[in-house]
Amino acid sequence: MPTELSPVHCLHGQGRRPECILCGRCLSVCPLFAATGREELSPRAKFFLARAVAEGRADLSRKAADLLATVCLSCGKCENACPLGLCGPDLVAELRASHPGFAGFLWKLWVERAGLMWPLARSLTKLLPGNIPVEAISRAKAAIEAMGSGRAPEPWLFPETWDRRHEGKKAVLFAGCVAEHANPRWKEAARRVLAGLGVEVLPDPGFTCCGCTLGHAGAPAAQAAMQQHNIEAWRSAGRPLMVVFCATCRCGLRAYARKDLGLSMDELPLWRENLVSLAELMGATTFRTGDAAPRSVRYHRPCHGAGGNQDLDFLRRAMGPRLVFNENETPCCGFGGLTKLTSPELSEAVAGHALAIYAPRPGDQIVTGCSGCVTQLRAAAPDDIRVGHWLELLG
Repeated sequence: MPTELSPVHCLHGQGRRPECILCGRCLSVCPLFAATGREELSPRAKFFLARAVAEGRADLSRKAADLLATVCLSCGKCENACPLGLCGPDLVAELRASHPGFAGFLWKLWVERAGLMWPLARSLTKLLPGNIPVEAISRAKAAIEAMGSGRAPEPWLFPETWDRRHEGKKAVLFAGCVAEHANPRWKEAARRVLAGLGVEVLPDPGFTCCGCTLGHAGAPAAQAAMQQHNIEAWRSAGRPLMVVFCATCRCGLRAYARKDLGLSMDELPLWRENLVSLAELMGATTFRTGDAAPRSVRYHRPCHGAGGNQDLDFLRRAMGPRLVFNENETPCCGFGGLTKLTSPELSEAVAGHALAIYAPRPGDQIVTGCSGCVTQLRAAAPDDIRVGHWLELLG
């Protein structure tokens, strides 16, 4: 298995895509198929239909083309399962780019104007009109409230001794959209951790979104513009360590070194080396557990960048046997891609399937290192189960 998942950039720029042989191995890993049993949602079906259209054997309506292009979670699990390395998210990203519609525009707008849209969305919980169906109001409120820290677990991991091997190093913090605009407590907690580790945090150089979501949405020009902006911001800060605590951001930023984005030959290895997860820097830091410690914690491994496992290694050291993780149970949360916007019922079905696999008991917690996964699972989990980013557990 690859050491890193890179679902957004699987085959771009590598010539003509090999043809799907319809073996069906992607069915066993596709979260949409697992949650619904509907094969028309699977990568195999998408490749089959795309080939039929390209060969003139099928003529899809605009509505059908939009459905084909939007119902994908962009998790990238199919790429690892496919014997040819075919990547469903690549296919749908190309379809989105060639058939731009309202959903793609809305997602692009959401990300590009995150500073406006995240706070506005949270405010809408008080302004939703009365003529919206009750179930729609409930769904919207749950998703919006999950962006903040209202249902976060109470801190119960308290650092005792800090690993100071990186003391004196300079770093910039790449917090990501959620921490920048919806849950700034994560960013504040990350700064405290870096201070404890003896790392000097430089002023924010003005990073924007990593652009990963725009790649999924079929907006490559806007994605490239954000990538260029972030590279220039890193340069302006003196090319220091760039610390991330969101798995999707880390995955998106790692891909910069694989694209022709203007990084010089001496910058390419420096970009790879200096892009580090906050969990990696924790090293041998030791913790004591507080009274709020749960009986059991399930670790949710994010789909994007899952191969690194930096969060998991750190949490195993910090939590010991309290942490539960099964390599054979790594369900997708259902947040990724345009499906969250275009087919929320499918997104929720995938989240429900993940929670059924974890089967947490009242009082248990689910912890992860991805902003989107926290948002999705926190909204879907019952009230007696707390879901959080591991930063929220640190006292």
